[in-house]
Amino acid sequence: MSGSGWIYRFVFESGAPIIVLDANDLSVIAANPQISDLTGLELEKILGHPPDFLKQENPKIKTDWRRHQSAVLLDKNGKQKEVEVTVLCMEKVPRPAVVLRIDVVDTKLSSPANPLESKHAALQRAHQKLQMAYNQHELLIDELNAKNRELKQVYQRLSYASKMATIGELAAGTTHGINNPLAAAVSANREITSIAASIDDADTSRKLASLCSRTDTALKRIEGIVSDLRSLAKAGSRRDDIREVSLCKEVGLALDLLKHRLKNVTLEVHIPESIKVRVAPDEFMQVVMNLVDNAVFATGGDGTIAIHAVDDGQNVKVTFEDDGAGIPADIIDHIFDPFFSTKSPGQGSGIGLNVARSIIESYAGTIEVSSHDGVGSTFTIQLPAEEYHEE
Repeated sequence: MSGSGWIYRFVFESGAPIIVLDANDLSVIAANPQISDLTGLELEKILGHPPDFLKQENPKIKTDWRRHQSAVLLDKNGKQKEVEVTVLCMEKVPRPAVVLRIDVVDTKLSSPANPLESKHAALQRAHQKLQMAYNQHELLIDELNAKNRELKQVYQRLSYASKMATIGELAAGTTHGINNPLAAAVSANREITSIAASIDDADTSRKLASLCSRTDTALKRIEGIVSDLRSLAKAGSRRDDIREVSLCKEVGLALDLLKHRLKNVTLEVHIPESIKVRVAPDEFMQVVMNLVDNAVFATGGDGTIAIHAVDDGQNVKVTFEDDGAGIPADIIDHIFDPFFSTKSPGQGSGIGLNVARSIIESYAGTIEVSSHDGVGSTFTIQLPAEEYHEE
């Protein structure tokens, strides 16, 4: 029962009268010619309307198309036919729908004049009850599978939140413990560099200067890692700074800071000026810069990066798309993990995307990625929409 066209193939290929109802408003969204023959109504008068030609035997019972039930069918002349309605399946694509089969009950079979016909009628009823039980079983399995998927997602989010809380505490403690000795090492290296410059022996002075230079590079690398850890510990914590801002303006500011990285990049930005989001500007700018910088790296510095935004009234969706190398399928599930990086050692700490995710989720938003290896990647941020006010 999978595939977006399954229910429609079933409708037109089945020999029994079949209708498909929209699961939300119970209007008919598909029907086969047998329904037209049964009701005497043209399909054009059936489609798009509730199945008013079906009347329940007991009008006090609320319609529930998840059950097998008997009903009365009225043709266009008002003639009544006793029918039984059976739920064959429930579909979720292309939209939630219920597939119903309508069987006319032959009242002659219930006459006790012919024992064989009575037995046949009893077998038919037993078969229909069995079919009803089977259909209900299938529906329950579908519901159970859906609930299991939801439960798994909730467990993954809780597990991720717990892991991030632990990592955040570790990062905070680590940065505090490293800062003081790191500052002492930087100061000592600068002093040694100054002393090396004053040594009369040129060869010794040159060697010391070279060693100090390499040491300074290493210390700056450590400072960068400490800075990343500090960002990880503080991600999403700037609640006092959250306010309504112009999305177009904030993205523009972030791109201005990355001008030196975008010299050979074809940049396409389509963000309506009316779109507002509620974020901490500095944090959000950090997210944008991280995504754009990663896109530049993926394209080798000379590809195309497209940034688009739409507001559907409930959510703002911002996409960052590049035509770079893409992300291999075997690692795409790990790119938001802390300290996971596809960059070479020294080019990235593997913290940026994790911090970006923590920040966006602190705004009640989501960030997701889709990619095809060798084709490109698309990162999508979704945030609650803010009502626009003219200033």
